[in-house]
Amino acid sequence: MAAAYLLVNGWPGSGHGGGKSAAANACDGVKPVSVVASPEFAPVVNAVAGNVNRAHGCTAVEVSGRPAADFLGGLRAGTGTAPDLWIADSSMRLQEAAAALGDRNPYPLTGVPVAFTPLVVAVPERLAADQKWLEKPPDWVTLLNRIDDHTIPRFTVSSTHTTEGLLGVVAVSASMAKANADPTVAAMKTFAFRSNITDAETSAAALFTKSKGMSDSQQVLDGVGAFVVTEQALWAYDNDHPAVPYVPLYPSGTLIQADHPAVLSRAASGDKRVADRANEVLGALRSPDGVKALAASGFRGPDQQPPASTLATVRYAPPTPASAPAGDLSQVAKLVQAWADYKPMPFRVLILVDGSGSMNEPVKGKDGKTKADIMRASSVETTQLLGKTTEVGVRQFAVSPTQKGPWVEKVPEGPLEEKLGPLTRKDQTTQTLSNLTAQNGAGTPLYRSLLDGIADAQKSYNPNAVNEIFLLTDGKDEDTPFSMSKQAFLTELQKLQDPKKPMPVFAVGYGANADMAMLNDIAKATGGLAVPSIDPGDLVKAIAQIFVHQRGTG
Repeated sequence: MAAAYLLVNGWPGSGHGGGKSAAANACDGVKPVSVVASPEFAPVVNAVAGNVNRAHGCTAVEVSGRPAADFLGGLRAGTGTAPDLWIADSSMRLQEAAAALGDRNPYPLTGVPVAFTPLVVAVPERLAADQKWLEKPPDWVTLLNRIDDHTIPRFTVSSTHTTEGLLGVVAVSASMAKANADPTVAAMKTFAFRSNITDAETSAAALFTKSKGMSDSQQVLDGVGAFVVTEQALWAYDNDHPAVPYVPLYPSGTLIQADHPAVLSRAASGDKRVADRANEVLGALRSPDGVKALAASGFRGPDQQPPASTLATVRYAPPTPASAPAGDLSQVAKLVQAWADYKPMPFRVLILVDGSGSMNEPVKGKDGKTKADIMRASSVETTQLLGKTTEVGVRQFAVSPTQKGPWVEKVPEGPLEEKLGPLTRKDQTTQTLSNLTAQNGAGTPLYRSLLDGIADAQKSYNPNAVNEIFLLTDGKDEDTPFSMSKQAFLTELQKLQDPKKPMPVFAVGYGANADMAMLNDIAKATGGLAVPSIDPGDLVKAIAQIFVHQRGTG
């Protein structure tokens, strides 16, 4: 109702709120209209409100600046009062208000956007030039990869209490959702990104302050790195001509903006005099002088034109229509809350991979692709789900003329980021899974390899982590000297169960002929899960479901 009133009745020339004829005695005994805006935007609002007050010849409007998160915190605690007009930093805050306040929410879910500033990634100019990002901006997945390989030594997405932190989470989650049709995979990749960022608390303002004391771009890169920030804040920093300016990157594929929606409280919307004055403020913001005031402070007006750069090396992107993610914003708000509640959860994972001849069998309906092809195709995406707090190891099991034992250790178990020669363990894991070669005629010592894996994992059990085994196989124990009956195997498996050292097995069975009944028995005995896979995405979905389920965010 309030948003509609502002739109229909609030702009100059509508018959309300713009003319001086209503100003003669407008302040006589009438309390000023109260306006709260985010601190970086409040000076612009205050300037245009000054024009309104001068037109009335009295204080018709009072403006104060307050961070949106603090403002909502006061309303939630019952210690704050609801101003007549709230200009939030983002439409996402209106979703937060609805979720946090319920029936006590004094504001509608939609507002009138009055100014825009896109979310950007601030990087030192030298890094952007070296990576050729000025010519072709990276997407969020590329940024994650550059964090992984330490091209970006430090990366910050601030607390969601800040504008840039809130929009950063929205941008990352929207990007992952766009790239992954399965919502569980998208959510897990979002949390993988979260686990890989260096800092999830420090504000962009604090990082800019730290950067001001540095005179060398390498010092800035090593000491501050890259971080998400609004275009307006970066513009304000570079406007002071620092020794090492930042350049804005607009990650491709997902452009998110702070849209500064104005909402009239439900109480104020019922008072025509208050609504008219609030509309005068919004009309003044939309006027030519108001648009000039926005541009002078680094904001974009309704035409979305970028601010003027005072540095030859800093270029701002042309207009873009994106201001919020598509779809149900309430669901995005839940993911934002989950990000805010994130706590590092270390995992210790031993991956057992079937390298037997049966993995070379084609999968029906997959254009001749074999089970091993499916596993290889999903390997890179699977390792992208692993966060920095993960320990991982890889064993391949098979018996052939060249592999006599039941299994071979391909990657010794340990921290994902630890160096193994020239590569990190994460890179070595990706390489091992990508290059898996199943041996024709090789048997499948599944039972013996799994029993050995559980026993060894319990010996090196990490009580401070979630310990588990991923079993990737077509599910048939056959054609080796290590074969045993199903009953004998299940008996040994039961003996290994230790409530003080739980070791759930999460099994993925490849192809239509996978022995899912056996894999389900293994999962049931160990407290794990068994899922079939005839498509590369199935493995990624299965592992994402495991991690999200154990984290408790799914």
